[in-house]
Amino acid sequence: MDVDQEGGLLVTDRKGRSINLFASSGKHVRTYSARECLPDDEALLPYSARFLGTDRLVTKHSGGAVVVFTADGHCVGATRSLPVFSSGFCVGGDSLFFLVSPLPSGEAKSHNAVEVFSPELRRLGSIPVAWPGFPALNVNFGGLWERNIDCFADGPYFTYLGAMDAIPVRPEGNSARQRPEFYSERPRDLPRNMSIEEKSAEWNKYLTTDAVFALTSHTRMVVYRNLDDRWQPAGTEDHQVSFGIGVASNDGRFPPRSTIVSFWPSATGYGYVYSAGDHALLSDGDVGNPLILRYRFVQPQTTDD
Repeated sequence: MDVDQEGGLLVTDRKGRSINLFASSGKHVRTYSARECLPDDEALLPYSARFLGTDRLVTKHSGGAVVVFTADGHCVGATRSLPVFSSGFCVGGDSLFFLVSPLPSGEAKSHNAVEVFSPELRRLGSIPVAWPGFPALNVNFGGLWERNIDCFADGPYFTYLGAMDAIPVRPEGNSARQRPEFYSERPRDLPRNMSIEEKSAEWNKYLTTDAVFALTSHTRMVVYRNLDDRWQPAGTEDHQVSFGIGVASNDGRFPPRSTIVSFWPSATGYGYVYSAGDHALLSDGDVGNPLILRYRFVQPQTTDD
């Protein structure tokens, strides 16, 4: 899900294989389908979508397909496969930033990259970024769908599973890192020669850093999962899952803050966090789509807020 300045929502429907635009009132505005731009590919499964300014949007699909639409549904650019394998992207200004996914390799790496493309999907350049501290853990990324990178006024920030905080692609303007109170570093990478079941157990044994969101153009929100049991709020039932959230200012407007929440963030924008709630109960007794819950971020005014 993505949100624009007017509160419009761009919702990825994997079951319906489409992208849907809703007004802030909840009224359906338009459906976008990649098959209109890539008509020979019936198997496209949408993974995510982002607004690109006020008059375009970008959609990413299975197999690496990417389509850029105008707001009224015309194709601006389309490819069945980008020349890079990416696990997430964000939109900054008039450029698209794709974080390259670490791939299995026996060779030591010194850096990864963020690849930059135009709205017409022309490759504009490559920016080296740090290699993950836990390469095996981060193969193909296992966090929140397509949310390991987001764009801010000072450029993109990205994160890896196991990282303490999001990392600026252009670190010249901000070197301050947040360390939430509940954060504890994973002691080791995933060992080799493990079964799938063993890897899953090891993956969930320690805290993971699942996503970075732009709360505002200057404020980042990092989401953590698999918190230690001692951080579970009192009264939490066994089936309930809690997530850690760290909020920090990219330009030092306030000290970092952290908290524990019971909802799974789906989108942020313009000072709000969006999440899917329970299914709506319709007037005829039927069950509708999930409600969209919205939480407002109130920026601290002093160090004590």
